[in-house]
Amino acid sequence: MPTTSRPCGPLRAALEDVNARIRQLMGQPAGKDRTQAYHELLAEWADLTADDVEPAA
Repeated sequence: MPTTSRPCGPLRAALEDVNARIRQLMGQPAGKDRTQAYHELLAEWADLTADDVEPAA
């Protein structure tokens, strides 16, 4: 069974920061600005985790 690696060090801190900003953002009223900010944070999260993905066989 394959094991998954957990991020550590600076990457973990960066992911925790993005997650915290997403949680804070979701506490704000829904609207176009929140939607745009959410998309930007998701893109940032994806950029941070892109190297942690193994290509499909």
